[in-house]
Amino acid sequence: MNLKIIIIGTVVTFTLLFGGLFWLSRPATKPEIAAASIGRLTAAETFYDFGSVSMAKGLVAYKFTVTNSDSVPAVVTKLYTSCMCTKAALDISGKIWGPFSMLSGHGGAVPAIAAEIAPGQTGDIEAIFDPAAHGPAGIGKIERQIIIEQNGQPPLSLTIRALVTP
Repeated sequence: MNLKIIIIGTVVTFTLLFGGLFWLSRPATKPEIAAASIGRLTAAETFYDFGSVSMAKGLVAYKFTVTNSDSVPAVVTKLYTSCMCTKAALDISGKIWGPFSMLSGHGGAVPAIAAEIAPGQTGDIEAIFDPAAHGPAGIGKIERQIIIEQNGQPPLSLTIRALVTP
């Protein structure tokens, strides 16, 4: 009878121990941010075509305007591009974040930012494209994205296109 109690006690102890370890090792759930309490950025124009761009002439740039069309502040948490040949900078009333590019996948992480855009306020996203970044293999049509991550909202994507010539 003593042996039976020891075995049952051991089984219960191990069950509680491993059950507790399993419970503690679960990833913590993130609290959901109510989308209604976070502003959303929009852009009247989400696409720009540079047309024919010469490698020899160097960088080209275009500014997209984003607007917080909501009644609460919008917060930009990350800004990055789909390729290292393209950089993007955010300008809100003269305060500039960036330029940023595609760092993840190239030995770095996309830096987190906290750029707040007040209700009704606008900001500029400057897209800077280097047509010579890919060398002679980069001649032809290109299409790149600028991704703007917003706290609690789906990302906003802006697209540039060009025909790269020598």
